[in-house]
Amino acid sequence: MSTTLAIRFPLGRYHANPWDRAVNEGATEWPPSPWRLLRALVATWHTRWPGLPAPVLDGLLDSLADPPSYRTPATTPGHTRHYLPDLDHRTGETGRTDLTLDPFLSVRRNEDLLIRWEADLPDEQRDALAKLAELLPYLGRAESACEARLLNSDPAPDATWWRAGVTGSHQTRLLAPTRPLSRTVLEASTVDIRKRRRTLPPGTQWVSYAADRQPAPQPESAEPAVDPASPVNAVRFAVKGHVPLKATHGILLADEAHRQAGLALSKAKIPDHHRQRLLGTDGAATEHRHAHWIPLADGHERGAPVRSLIVWVPRGLQTEDVQAVLSMRKMSGRRGGGSESGGYDLPGFPNIEVLFQAAGQIEQVAPELCGPARRWRSLTPYLPVRHRKRESPDEYLAADVAAELSYRPQYQDLLPPAVDRAEQGSAMVDRWASEFRRHRITERRLRSRPGLGLRLEFPEPVTGPLVLGQLSHFGYGIYVPDED
Repeated sequence: MSTTLAIRFPLGRYHANPWDRAVNEGATEWPPSPWRLLRALVATWHTRWPGLPAPVLDGLLDSLADPPSYRTPATTPGHTRHYLPDLDHRTGETGRTDLTLDPFLSVRRNEDLLIRWEADLPDEQRDALAKLAELLPYLGRAESACEARLLNSDPAPDATWWRAGVTGSHQTRLLAPTRPLSRTVLEASTVDIRKRRRTLPPGTQWVSYAADRQPAPQPESAEPAVDPASPVNAVRFAVKGHVPLKATHGILLADEAHRQAGLALSKAKIPDHHRQRLLGTDGAATEHRHAHWIPLADGHERGAPVRSLIVWVPRGLQTEDVQAVLSMRKMSGRRGGGSESGGYDLPGFPNIEVLFQAAGQIEQVAPELCGPARRWRSLTPYLPVRHRKRESPDEYLAADVAAELSYRPQYQDLLPPAVDRAEQGSAMVDRWASEFRRHRITERRLRSRPGLGLRLEFPEPVTGPLVLGQLSHFGYGIYVPDED
């Protein structure tokens, strides 16, 4: 009989720097190494259950000393950037800061990481492991809050599991303890190991792991139930006003619609978890299936007015969702109350009304966004996501578009398109895109992103909507079939 732990990450993120990698390499140790797992059990014993007899813990560690197998949930890599002051930095001045990356993996909150040891534990050790797992606060860095439990079932590994000493299409190496196992080795701090000028902790070794292609991510079972036969995943509004809202400021309409819809959903007593998933504010990877707020202009020419607002939710809308969204009516850039209360108006956002036109599948509600077509062109500027390194501008844009497509399940199996600029040049903001407001209402102008018009050509016809890049849920990176 084997022993299997199941671990979930309720915050949707896993942070763990591999032993032999610098933090600024942006790498994350996945799956968690055997050395990390056993150290986590020892740390939990020290801090949360010191009453467990040491001989019981030592016996448990010895039983789990051989490398386990792993079944890993789907993950998406990411990182945040932090500019930390160095020793010469002075308060109030710019510069003299050092860039530090915080890499992580986004993990579905309700999917288990399974860790299976080929070990039949005595009852005393099994009870100890079950209690230690229950007390385990996090795995990896402290931000990686986790919930662990010992399974009574015995899942059998297949080719998609990470296993030691096998061959597969995916390979990695993980740090593992050697036998005989000493708890003193697991208790050594990284500072002590570095002081000894060692590249590896004593009593450890690298173990090669491999797995075949991981299963495709499945929808989370905890998601709100939406009837797959439901006819509604898009709602269309006409945009009316005495002064037209220009496409260059369409993000203001999208941002305000997002705000008003959130208030309407709360007022309708839509459950928080459902509202957050619908709006994309739950903080976990969503595969871009939450709401897109698409201001649709007459064309891409300079000064084109916004005539429609499309609310597109790929995961689908329930009846209560549609009712809440339809309560939106008047919008404007007025902030802070009337003129007598010291309020102000956002430039470029006149008083408008949004009038319901249609609801249904996106292909019927907004056919101009759907194609199918091989050639597509920007209706609004594409805002790249990745940080440009030493690539040429063309290589950078092609890789960025390909990465964005890979994050959307419906496009993951497509061959990457050919990417051309609408305006030639090397700048990351072309003349057309420079006229667009490229930051949200609450963001400072310093956050305005690079942007440019692109043309995409796929090997085979592709069905839209195609909305890619930064702020793609707020009206940027919209593509339409290129009829020319």
